[in-house]
This record gives sequence, structure tokens and C-alpha cells, in this order.
Amino acid sequence: MTPISFVIPSYNNLRYLKNAYTSIRKYAGPEHEIIVLDDASVDGTIEWLHTLKDENLVIWQNTNDRLGHTITYNIGGRMAKNSIFTILHADMFIGPNYVQNALKHLKPGTVVSATRIEPPLHPEGNEVERYRDW
Repeated sequence: MTPISFVIPSYNNLRYLKNAYTSIRKYAGPEHEIIVLDDASVDGTIEWLHTLKDENLVIWQNTNDRLGHTITYNIGGRMAKNSIFTILHADMFIGPNYVQNALKHLKPGTVVSATRIEPPLHPEGNEVERYRDW
């Protein structure tokens, strides 16, 4: 299988980042690179990441003022060692066949986008459409 890089920015989202990481290793496997970009978290994210014994985990830490998701996505994309990378939020996780399904639709010069369902985990805001009738 073609190895890909998972780019995951995170800010004080350790609780969910653990699920994201676990889902990638469970459903994608150990050969894929995971790049976690910690954007000045104070919730123990860096400490937890350093406990993981994972040769395909890349940790980037911002110790200054927060940069935000857009900038950290760009940093992660530049860091990716694989020619294909995917972006996840720290509170997202993948399911079975995520990589296989993405790769079967990918053609040179294209972008493959997945649909996500945002459960009501975060405070109200206009930035995300939420699905409430589960």
C-alpha cells in the first residue's frame, strides 16, 4: 500500500487527539507517517506524544503565540515525507478502509475530500454545520 502522511494540528485537544492517533494506527497501520503539530498547548499534549514509541510519528511544537490551523496545516504539508498527505483535525478519527478509499479515487493533480459529521462537542458557532439528530 502507498504510504501517506497524516497532518494533524492540535491546540489543547489531547482528549480527542488520542482517539485520532489510535484510529490511524488501528485502521491505517504503522507504515503511515503521522505529523502532529502542537500549537502551544498547555494540556499535556507534548508530554503524551513523547511517551509514544512510534518511528513514523513526527512531532512539531510551537512554544510561542498560537499560529492557528491554517498556518499549521501548511507547516505539516511541507514536513510530510510522503507524496500524498491528508489533513485531520485533532478531534477527528478515521474508520476502516479510509486510506484504501482515498487512494482509489486519487489521480495526479487532484484533491480527494471526505465528508465529516460534526457531533455537538464544541460550543455553538457559525463555522461548522452540526448534525444533531443521531
